[in-house]
Amino acid sequence: MIPAEPEPSHGFVPVSYEDGSWKTADGDVVPWYEVQTDLVAESEVQGAVERVLSVYGVSDVVVDAFDQFRKELKRPASADS
Repeated sequence: MIPAEPEPSHGFVPVSYEDGSWKTADGDVVPWYEVQTDLVAESEVQGAVERVLSVYGVSDVVVDAFDQFRKELKRPASADS
C-alpha cells in the first residue's frame, strides 16, 4: 500500500509590517499576497462612524473631538519612544 501524501496544512502565522514588507516574528519575509488580515478598509470604518454619529444625533462638539482623536491615531510612533 502506498502511503498517502499528507494534506497541505494551513495555519495562522502572525506577521507584522516592518521596513516595507511583512515579516514573521523570526524575521522571515512573507510575500504580500500570502498575508491575510481581518482589517477593515479605512473608508468603511469612516463611513460606519459617520453613520453612527448621525443616527444618534451627536453634537458637533463631540464629532469634532472624535475627528481629532482619529487624526491623532494615524500618527506613526516615533523611533525615539
